[in-house]
Amino acid sequence: MRTVFGKRFGKRSKTAGGQVGLAVTDDSVTAVHVLPQAGQAPKLLARFDGPNHDDGSALAAWVTAHRLQGAPAALTLDYGDYVIHQLEKPDVPAEELRQALRWRLKDLIDYSPADAVIDVFEAPPARQKRIEPVQVVAAQASRLKPLVARLNAAGLALKRIDIAEFALRNLLSRALGSLETTALLYLRPQRGMLQICREDQFYFARALDLGLEALSYAAHGGAYGGLSDVHDRIALEVQRTMDYYDSYFGHGPVKTLVVLGRGDALQQLVDYIRNALGLSARLVGPADLLSGLDDPDSVAEAMPLALGGALGIV
Repeated sequence: MRTVFGKRFGKRSKTAGGQVGLAVTDDSVTAVHVLPQAGQAPKLLARFDGPNHDDGSALAAWVTAHRLQGAPAALTLDYGDYVIHQLEKPDVPAEELRQALRWRLKDLIDYSPADAVIDVFEAPPARQKRIEPVQVVAAQASRLKPLVARLNAAGLALKRIDIAEFALRNLLSRALGSLETTALLYLRPQRGMLQICREDQFYFARALDLGLEALSYAAHGGAYGGLSDVHDRIALEVQRTMDYYDSYFGHGPVKTLVVLGRGDALQQLVDYIRNALGLSARLVGPADLLSGLDDPDSVAEAMPLALGGALGIV
């Protein structure tokens, strides 16, 4: 399974049962300690939700309390902490590929290429192959290193750094056991992400300018033209994304839509898309992703990213 940024910041770990996934947003730190289980959802052993404005002492205390010093851990970067660009693959030896792509990014990022941590993964082949593209992921090293240092100081053994798209792919294949062509919709408060995966491979993602707040606002008589308009706009994005996948990659239609989250508003959206597009669609909540979860309603919004990162540790 392909990872991003690999073991660049890793260190040797002591023996610890299970593995830890972390997701850090502007406001919060979410961590889960899980034990993967073949053929079923991973088992939750412990979880942490805290603010992202302390010195890391709360996370360190959680690590100590659950005896997780040296446990293998994965950090999933939040949307906005990295960029993905599809570029033509330069004709250079493999060992020179990253360096060649680094300088091609200079007009696409708002910081010096010298301050970029980059990784590369192959783009799935198109139906009509014109060029050999690669997907380049870049994050700002000067922002990333203090975060990595804080997690290591908490006592965890950081093994990998991943991106949100790959973490969500891991949820499909490893928590839900889905390898068929699947569209996944993940709505955050102010935005959303729609991506398509097939056979444990990420194909592409599309950002949405509508999120949970828009759903709630429209449902309570706010703007956006009412709730049906928000549903229409999201359903249209789903249809456009599926059409692009079918025409560009030529693998046939998307089989299923998975919507991550919980609550009546999202269930209404799922029902609307199912009826409007004639698509098999289902709402997947925290209890579907984790066994041993005693209070699904209290799960942090970034938990899927933390869990998906943990499931990528092999």
